[in-house]
Amino acid sequence: MFPLSDEQQLLVRKAERFAEKHARSLAGSGSGLKKAKAVYEAYAKAGYHALLIPKEFKGQGLDYVSTGLVYEALSSRLPGTLNGPVTTAHCAEMMKIGLTGNHLSRHLSSIAAHKLAAGFCLTEEGAGSDIASVTTTAKRSKRGFAISGKKSIVINHALASYLIVFAASPPSKGRAGLNAFIVDPHLPGVTIGDAYGPHESSGSVMGEVVFDNVTVPEESLLGEEGSGYLLLMETLDKGRPIVAACCAGSARRVFDMVLGHAKNRSQFGKPLFSFQGISFPLAEYATRLQASRLLAFDALSRIDAGLTFSLEASMAKLYASETLLGLASFAMEALGYRAAFESHEIRRIHHDAQLMMSIDGTANVQKMVIASQL
Repeated sequence: MFPLSDEQQLLVRKAERFAEKHARSLAGSGSGLKKAKAVYEAYAKAGYHALLIPKEFKGQGLDYVSTGLVYEALSSRLPGTLNGPVTTAHCAEMMKIGLTGNHLSRHLSSIAAHKLAAGFCLTEEGAGSDIASVTTTAKRSKRGFAISGKKSIVINHALASYLIVFAASPPSKGRAGLNAFIVDPHLPGVTIGDAYGPHESSGSVMGEVVFDNVTVPEESLLGEEGSGYLLLMETLDKGRPIVAACCAGSARRVFDMVLGHAKNRSQFGKPLFSFQGISFPLAEYATRLQASRLLAFDALSRIDAGLTFSLEASMAKLYASETLLGLASFAMEALGYRAAFESHEIRRIHHDAQLMMSIDGTANVQKMVIASQL
């Protein structure tokens, strides 16, 4: 793809060794809060939740390309387990963009040093892709802001020590009224709902979070008042190629499993791979897999170089997530009844691939972004 520096090669090898060591405990069967907590703690102990947090704040201080390489390597061996750490990375990036001085240092150092998780509270029952329709409100009070509303599909919701909450400041101003706040989940008025389930993906936990007149101080506001939409867009743009790298890693895992099965299993006296119905789709997916990686790391390199990257980020997320889902669906068909069992890795990856299609924006959202840049 492109030559890796000695440091990047070391990071990838370290990630591969981590994956080999934890393969059975992290990627095996199991689900729910207990499993998600164990997965997150293992990643956080190794610092994989804080790859982009600067070293001055006790993080790993990696650039975006190196971060993508690490997450791709981990996903290729531990597919479906990174949603928790990547969500925390998204929240930390929001803090890097929207905080300064002591507030920035305190929060990022706490996440990195104390191995904490963060939850991204944006989606609502009636507001997902249509961000301007957020109904959660943040009303000014004598002590700061009072937040009320309900968020759904919050990854890390039951693990988080920090919640990044998007709320509209009434009267509604559409995008101009959107703000982002750091909220302590232990504050009075915050209710953490039960985890959605059952989970076939063993790497994350998610659910609803309700805010009932939750008072937060002025300093909880990220950025200037009314800047929530712009902060969100920049965070999503930076997160999309990272998600794409995770998708490419998981797709590599699926591809290797299907290829091995096709070459080792025989039907009608021939290996499955000798039939074009198997070999031709694998040829196509080998090409798409390489293209997914190139798109992801092109976008990541543009972020590191200070170039525009919104177009490339959405292209990478769209293509890599669709490649992963398509390949996982083909794998379910190619392996037949073997992949139908709930404990089978292919089935778990297929379930996770459906979730990855929506993280950081659905396919149609990515197409909207791409079209707007043409």
